[in-house]
Amino acid sequence: AGVELAGLQDEVHAETFEDIRAALESEFGARLEEKYVSFDPNPLASASIGQVHRAQMRAPTGQEPTQNDLIDVVVKVQRPNIEAIVEVDLSALRVVGRWVQRYPPIRKRANVPALLEEFSRSLYEEIDYLNEGRNAEAFAANFADQEGVCVPTVYWGWTTRRVLTMEDIRAIKITDYAAIEAAGIARSEVATRLLDTYLKQVF
Repeated sequence: AGVELAGLQDEVHAETFEDIRAALESEFGARLEEKYVSFDPNPLASASIGQVHRAQMRAPTGQEPTQNDLIDVVVKVQRPNIEAIVEVDLSALRVVGRWVQRYPPIRKRANVPALLEEFSRSLYEEIDYLNEGRNAEAFAANFADQEGVCVPTVYWGWTTRRVLTMEDIRAIKITDYAAIEAAGIARSEVATRLLDTYLKQVF
């Protein structure tokens, strides 16, 4: 089961760079080169709603410049037409939900249409990258005093509902046990920190 779940993380087909470029330029109303100094056409990751590319941009005004005044970032770009695809899928689910709700044993135990509406609301929040950026900043504020928790900076001048630009924080994937151990990091400490972080979010 773990192998199948891992496959869901990494095996979604990527959009073409031409489509990603078009989506970015439509969102920003500007050429890609006007927003980013460099942009890797090969995605770093690809998921069902969007994909992520590495890029470089100039440091925003008022921010302490880095070497050569450039910042490494990752750019999350929503797949073209994803909102229309989501709406078609949700409409189909609502039809099925109304059918299922007519079945007395289910109707007595669950309000399926209400559950679907809650699911729909959550899904639309997920495909709004402005909301994701605000959540990242809230997360950073909640863990500001906790050593060992690092949250990438959101660059709002390069972020829209369909594009999210964040500081590129290079790290070891949590399932890459060999790399974790080679870096001299105790896996038990990683597990403890992860659990503590989850529990703080819950409580």
